[in-house]
Amino acid sequence: DVPLGFAYVQKAPTQVICYGDKWLCVEDPSRPVVLVIPGNPGSIEFYSEFMREIYEAHRGQLLVWGVSHAGHVAPPKSMELPNVEDNPTLYSCDGQIGHKLCFIQQFIPSGTPIVLVGHSIGCHMVLEILKRAPDLKRQEKPSCCFRPSKSLEECPRVSIISPLVTYLRPVTVATLSAIRVLPRAMQMFLVRLYIFMATSCSSPHTTSLSEATNYFKPECLMACFVFTRDIIENVKERDNDTIARHLDKLTVYYGRNDHWSPVEYHNDLRRRFPSADVRLCERGFRHAFVLDKGAEVGRMVSDWIAPLLKS
Repeated sequence: DVPLGFAYVQKAPTQVICYGDKWLCVEDPSRPVVLVIPGNPGSIEFYSEFMREIYEAHRGQLLVWGVSHAGHVAPPKSMELPNVEDNPTLYSCDGQIGHKLCFIQQFIPSGTPIVLVGHSIGCHMVLEILKRAPDLKRQEKPSCCFRPSKSLEECPRVSIISPLVTYLRPVTVATLSAIRVLPRAMQMFLVRLYIFMATSCSSPHTTSLSEATNYFKPECLMACFVFTRDIIENVKERDNDTIARHLDKLTVYYGRNDHWSPVEYHNDLRRRFPSADVRLCERGFRHAFVLDKGAEVGRMVSDWIAPLLKS
């Protein structure tokens, strides 16, 4: 079973996964916590196989936690999400970064070593956490997997996505929300069809299929769309200053056939920072690796983490 639950972070009930010790409990502050920050959509349950693999590879030596983006997962009926329209800053990219900083301060004891692992827009969030928390002296080597383009406006798919999360948003939300009335089997079929059309993944994990149906809920869709629109409009440039300050601690991994980030962005980062640990995928992993290759990528990242545990 996946050790997940909900905790209040900045008044938002937030889905959290915790491998190791009791849930949201650090029994030995000297053991590192690997903290996984998801992409978009930001349900951490998509990453359960990925996280489990890292934990199993180093059982007893570290904890592996992951935190969803605020509003991206519907909580139990006993908990209530803050309204999106009344709390737009909470669900913006900047608000989600503050949400992760609050989680660290709230649940990870001071002095506990932290390994930050970000995927896609989560990579940008990792850099922002390093930038905004200069007093966070305890971070170990962060890893950024499948980093997105410097600006999402440059991605071909944004021309399709942008209208859906802006002026067509009410129609998009109403249409996707209506799918909830269909039989579960039909919902799963539509999710499979979309995943195949969007990513060419023909055999997604059942966890991915089940979690994707979460986005037929209007409150989660709205939070996801606010986040997406803000990323498109405001995440413009790569933060070279923060990268330079933390260069010795960063590992950045780019996909070879990534529709969100062309190989040229890998090459550009290598040229700008020749000594950086910047890697280009040689194993054919897709950007949305969590759909069917979470365990394989988890084994790769666990190998990156292993030297930290020996030092």
